[in-house]
Amino acid sequence: MSYTSIEIVKEFFWINGFFVLQKEDVIFVKNLTFREKNNLEDKFLIEKEDIPSIKNGVIKPVGWHTMKFTPSVLKNSPEIFHFLRPSFLNEIKKFFKEENFFKILVIPGLPSSENLKKESISFMKEKGIEHVIKFPTIISGLIEKINSRQVYHSATNELLRILKFYQFFSEKQPPLPFKKK
Repeated sequence: MSYTSIEIVKEFFWINGFFVLQKEDVIFVKNLTFREKNNLEDKFLIEKEDIPSIKNGVIKPVGWHTMKFTPSVLKNSPEIFHFLRPSFLNEIKKFFKEENFFKILVIPGLPSSENLKKESISFMKEKGIEHVIKFPTIISGLIEKINSRQVYHSATNELLRILKFYQFFSEKQPPLPFKKK
């Protein structure tokens, strides 16, 4: 697992008001500003606006950025799900003091084919994954929260701040000329 991918996910949750703890290549998050929000029970793919609805989570970033998580990739990569083994789950339960927590994967993307996407989601659910967040959601959410005029202690956030300051990221997407209104 890429150190940078883990750091990006940690910084995203930290900047969104979570307590963040890393153990091996897994991240434990506890929402310090949690207020009962949306019900995420029926939602597998989490977007930025859903993040405040997470109270506790154990998150496994899988930074294989050149891959789509097709059924065959998932079936041939058991290491993705190692954090769901009973001994590790018991440790997680102790950390959260028996409070409920979501089991979340952060992945680059799902297949574009609807059938393959459904099959991938079904496989992940069978393994015990409750939610997925895509890396583009994490990265764009982190960039959005960075203030270009504030200095950060984190090297990741400081790099993003400098890039934002020099306008390597546009503040808002310009409207497309051919988009219907």
